[in-house]
Amino acid sequence: MASLRERTSAGVTSYQVLFRRGSKQSAKSFKTEKAAKRFIARIDLDGIDAALTWLAEQDKPKRAGITLDELAEKWLEARAADVTAGDLTPRVLTGYRRDYENWISKVVGKPGLGHLPAESITEIQVQDWVDRIKVLPKSSPKSIGDRHAILHGIFKWASDPRRGLIKAGHNPCVGTKLPRKVKTLPKGLRMTELAALTDAARRTNPPAADLIDFIIGTGWRIGESIALTAGQVEDDGGAVYVTMSRVWRREVGYVESAKSTAGMRRLRVLGDAAGVLRRRVVALSPADLVFTTARGIPWDESGFRRDHFAKIAKEAGLVGERRPTPHWLRHSHVLVCHAAGMSLAEIQRRIGHEDIKMTINTYGRLIDDMNDDVAARLAALLTTRPASADVIEGDVIRGEIA
Repeated sequence: MASLRERTSAGVTSYQVLFRRGSKQSAKSFKTEKAAKRFIARIDLDGIDAALTWLAEQDKPKRAGITLDELAEKWLEARAADVTAGDLTPRVLTGYRRDYENWISKVVGKPGLGHLPAESITEIQVQDWVDRIKVLPKSSPKSIGDRHAILHGIFKWASDPRRGLIKAGHNPCVGTKLPRKVKTLPKGLRMTELAALTDAARRTNPPAADLIDFIIGTGWRIGESIALTAGQVEDDGGAVYVTMSRVWRREVGYVESAKSTAGMRRLRVLGDAAGVLRRRVVALSPADLVFTTARGIPWDESGFRRDHFAKIAKEAGLVGERRPTPHWLRHSHVLVCHAAGMSLAEIQRRIGHEDIKMTINTYGRLIDDMNDDVAARLAALLTTRPASADVIEGDVIRGEIA
């Protein structure tokens, strides 16, 4: 049996239910007499254990009332475990939190979606949020897509039935119409600009010049190039080859992997880059880095771009819209390869694209679609109209083409 006792302390009245569980006397306090009597009724009906289980369920916060901010905090805590496991970098996690706080919870200091109960957020509200931020500064289609991906990830994680944080499958981000990303042409340096850049580098920063020559000669990304060791270089006396087997990643360091399977590639190095490798690998052990600063310190990707490459570009007169980044050198390599007559399939293998569609989508609009011999034959056909006897069904030309 349970009994009810009213108590008043500091002017506040509470209602205490006294009950015995086994040989132990226990009590539960309630703010209202009605709640206390409801608990006693549960004890009389189902027994003390069942009544305590029922009370624990009543004390849980209502699921529908959990806000998006609360869900986001739980999601960020879960992602922090990924950092500990090495599956996510601290920098990326910091970016998630910054984007959530600045663009989702609030939008430029004004209320966003964060204060709303998560289960009440609809697809219309998410679409309104996207439409609201897309007109603000620093809201490119890519940035909006990244922020939407965070929101989508929070709902997908929280609506997993195993977590029970919100209604299973509730994700108002599924049908959102995002701004279309505008595909821009990759930027590469013209031959005169390449000459000016390499000349300025050799005059002002020889170690950086060696790294620049290597990227121009191979098309490797900066993270791949600064991770190159002497053991990845082969010199048979007639040709020099490099094998891509590792990469430098921000806040992770050197990793034995590549951006894709096709990225783990072996290629021949020609021109100035071959001479650079022959000179730099002398007296190096296989594990030594090929490219380092003048003081023998390993290159840092952001430091090279900010503190060295930018100064060299300025010295070369490359400013304004023609102010390049190290990644422009990769695009320049593709242009040089095409100018030398290399096919798109050969370029794909050389620069390490997984699929030729990626090469075509990236560079197809930037390079010519035919070599000089084909262009000359086509120009001759278009300049000299064929005789009527050489035309079949109005559009198939024979004779010269055959």
